[in-house]
Amino acid sequence: MSRVMGRLGLLSEVQDLLAQGQSVALHGPTGIGKSALLDALEEQRRERPDALVLRANGAVAEHGLPYAALQDLVDQLPVELGGSLPGLVAIHDTAVEEDRLRTVLCTSFRSLLEQASRTRTVLILLDDVQWLDPQSACVIGYGRRRLTERVSVVATIGPARDPRADGDVDLSDLHHLDVPPLDAAAMIELLGAHGVPPHVAQRLHVESGGLPSLALALGGAAREQPVLLGRPTPMPASLERVLRDRFLAQDAGVQETVALAALLHRPTVRQLERAGRVEVDQHLRAAAEAGLLTRSGDAVRFTPSELGRVVTETIPAVRRTEWHRALADVAPSPAERIRHRALADPRPDAATARELALVARESASAGNRSIATELYLLAADRAPAELGTERVEWLATAVETGAPGNHVELVHRALDDFLELPAEPAQTVRVRLALPELAGSGLAAMDEVLAAALTDAGEDDRLVALVLLQRSRVALMESRPDEAGRLAERAAGLFHRAGDPIAEASARTTLAVATRWTGSGLHDHHLADALALVPASEPAQPGLTHTSPAYIAARFALYDDRLDEAWAANLSMLAQVERGAGMDQVHVLRCLVEVGVRLGRCREAMAYAARATQVAEEFGLDPHTGWFIGALAELAGGDLETGRTLAEQGAVAAQERGDTRYLQRHLLLLGQAQLRAGDAGSARATLLRIRDIEEAHGISDPTVNRWQPELVSALVALGAVDQAAGVLASARHAIDGRTGTDGVGAQLDRAEAEVLCATGDLDGAVHLLDRAAKVCADVGMQIELGRTLLARAHVERRARRAAAARSTLEEAEAVFDALHAQPWLAQVRAELAPCPVEGASDPMLGRLTDTEARIAQLVSQGASNRQIAERQHLSVKTVEAALTRIYRKLDVRSRTQLATLLVPAPTE
Repeated sequence: MSRVMGRLGLLSEVQDLLAQGQSVALHGPTGIGKSALLDALEEQRRERPDALVLRANGAVAEHGLPYAALQDLVDQLPVELGGSLPGLVAIHDTAVEEDRLRTVLCTSFRSLLEQASRTRTVLILLDDVQWLDPQSACVIGYGRRRLTERVSVVATIGPARDPRADGDVDLSDLHHLDVPPLDAAAMIELLGAHGVPPHVAQRLHVESGGLPSLALALGGAAREQPVLLGRPTPMPASLERVLRDRFLAQDAGVQETVALAALLHRPTVRQLERAGRVEVDQHLRAAAEAGLLTRSGDAVRFTPSELGRVVTETIPAVRRTEWHRALADVAPSPAERIRHRALADPRPDAATARELALVARESASAGNRSIATELYLLAADRAPAELGTERVEWLATAVETGAPGNHVELVHRALDDFLELPAEPAQTVRVRLALPELAGSGLAAMDEVLAAALTDAGEDDRLVALVLLQRSRVALMESRPDEAGRLAERAAGLFHRAGDPIAEASARTTLAVATRWTGSGLHDHHLADALALVPASEPAQPGLTHTSPAYIAARFALYDDRLDEAWAANLSMLAQVERGAGMDQVHVLRCLVEVGVRLGRCREAMAYAARATQVAEEFGLDPHTGWFIGALAELAGGDLETGRTLAEQGAVAAQERGDTRYLQRHLLLLGQAQLRAGDAGSARATLLRIRDIEEAHGISDPTVNRWQPELVSALVALGAVDQAAGVLASARHAIDGRTGTDGVGAQLDRAEAEVLCATGDLDGAVHLLDRAAKVCADVGMQIELGRTLLARAHVERRARRAAAARSTLEEAEAVFDALHAQPWLAQVRAELAPCPVEGASDPMLGRLTDTEARIAQLVSQGASNRQIAERQHLSVKTVEAALTRIYRKLDVRSRTQLATLLVPAPTE
């Protein structure tokens, strides 16, 4: 079923409608996978001995061939029905009247369908009905409408150049369904089956707009060409031709609207309306149906983004100039106005070049890095020979400005020009240090760039310090805090000697992080030194918020469980970075999600996670960052299985990128998800990987990653109580005598209570859990409070105090319900009102988890996905994902096959 990955829910809905005797029309843009759905339906129906499947495909070239599709259907009829249709032989006979011929064919085809449907179900599949010849459409429609209870139709409808092209096909009584773009998870699964790694598949999902065919075509190029320092992968020439032809096949009005969108910096519906495109909605709808672009609110995005360049190249130069001048007149900002003026006239001009650079600097200061980068690049392009020195500086600044925002294509255009010019060592160092900021920069490439930068720096203290500081940050990414600390300390001294307090503060901030991880106890001292140089109240430079002392002070507040302080600080920073570099936004949003989850603000955490995903996609950032944020929010307030999937693919991607810091974060979430799903063995193996990384790199602060309580729980579940006690002892020793460890101490109390419960010391376990609950309530760790109550209920159950166990579970339910912590709420409610799996001895159900088995049995009772979701307190997406796994495990392909495989359990 790989052809319909991510479509099983839709496929099941179509099957349910067919079972009810309804016919279905599937709508969607070119490349969305409508034909694949027909393939799956055809394959399933042909496996049934009582089914007859007939299929015809519309084609532009055959739209004018009378009765071509009808002939295709008749040719597929069984031999016993004659295999031919009286009248078809006369279609070329000019002596036969058209009306009479059509009447004969309608009645004859209806008669054949009636005979065929007496002993079997008949399903007619019509692909691209907008291109069926009108004569066939008439005959097919006549027969179908008169045998609606015995003959079903599934038709796909795609875009047509003539909006009236599907007017010959009567679809009025069909049930209409849209085929939506694939979501990221389904696209990653689809491309993964073709050898595309998850982080590349995520980028292709964004570039393709969720169109499977386009993503597969782009995926082939991505596999063949490795990405170095974020350099974009060229579009395959064959795909470029297909997309160009698809664009040129549109009506003139659609072409002009799409071409104007390609000339805009960031096209929006409002800008196109300002340019006089009064039919913009209709034109963009047609372009979206053709798979050329997507629209999200006011924003318009080409799919893939390189299509904008392809479209621009089709515009004659003279017309392109005229349009740029017209767009300059209606531009909504000075930056966009001067951009269009410069693009309308490519000749060198000193005044224009200086004005471009001035507006670029103003835009960068306002946080508009994308257009600022392009304006710096245009300033260099328009600079005459006498501005050679300025040209080099503008190109260097373009790289510096664009890299933190991951504006890859602009950065590499500036870099290519910069490398052709004589530059000062300081400029070269600046450019080299900016390049690793691009998403997708591999560690080997970064090491090479930084080594070259150190050579270029020579004896200049400040330049050497800049290189050392960047190396220190790379060491942190690799979870090497000792090395990071040594480099940051050297950099801080050199910055101090060079008289650069802002850079010195940044170095001392990095030193504070490194010493926090190693547990040396000096982190607060180093952070105080940094804040003395740059107070927390002073806004950070655009793009550098996530390396500022104020940001790290908020991180330390999170580590110390000063959660209200951390929440307020991050909210303040969010207002500062919303118009800045994408990575700054994602870092601050991640912090808000981390703090929000610990506070139990699950709805807000989910909303901030969604924003982080949107920003990461907009700026093309490495996806494993967004996957961590999404997984964290999902495990608290969304869906357990979705969180596990994000954490699992994030761990793979982070390891491939050499980002050990994010690898640890993903492993923690993956271990939690595995533990909560009942797979303690996998959880133990996952969490031990974090321990091994920390031991190898000298990380010893339990407040940072907090994997120890989860590992203890996994070990207790596996009966390894002595090993669990050893983990607890080490963690207790690491926080002994330190301030700011009450929160992690409460988590260790909860874990130790599980150890005591396992050894029979139930009173001791209750004492620890009561202490943990008080601390959690005091510091605001609401999710942890609910978990502590859940653990307390398990102790009460172990002590055979059923009433107390139930009462405590109800307390936990009330906590999780108030927090909108859906996965935890579902777990508690399952314990309060367990749904026993009927027929668990059935070897088929034995292959499934308890949740999967319950869903399978509800399907066998005829419940829809939404009904199952409501009964089991799950999301519809979770039910669909579970069905995918059930189909795979039981080797079935439809709800019907699943229902016949299982004996339905008694209904409630």
